[in-house]
Amino acid sequence: MRSSCAKDRVSMRGSPLFRTLIVLAVLLATGLALARLTSGSTPVATVTKTAEDAVISPAPATKLANYELLLSASAAEIELGAGGKPASAMTGVLEITGEEPVISLRIKWADASPGHRFAKLRLEIPGRDTLEHVFNASGYIDDIWEP
Repeated sequence: MRSSCAKDRVSMRGSPLFRTLIVLAVLLATGLALARLTSGSTPVATVTKTAEDAVISPAPATKLANYELLLSASAAEIELGAGGKPASAMTGVLEITGEEPVISLRIKWADASPGHRFAKLRLEIPGRDTLEHVFNASGYIDDIWEP
């Protein structure tokens, strides 16, 4: 039995003190590398733009569209807008800005009694087919439409 214990002791090579010093050196090198990577002391390069570098976005295209608004009841207040000057009449010309317009409609009815009401909007944009949309509400209408 003594011979097997002697073999175990012989298979262990190197000094435990030397191995501990090597492990500490590797841990120290790893710690220094991580500290260098995570430190924020490196100056960040700043980029200054001149007036020539600035991108000038073109003004959104404004189109004039004829519109007609049909209501199911009389209205006290109408506001129809599409990015330009808002309109407040039943028919007229609406300024539409941008390629993908968003049309908003707000209607306050003259009669405040409960009931279902609607407004039908017809748009005639030059170069496009006539567009129609029906806004429905059980009270005041405050809605948008993306034609």
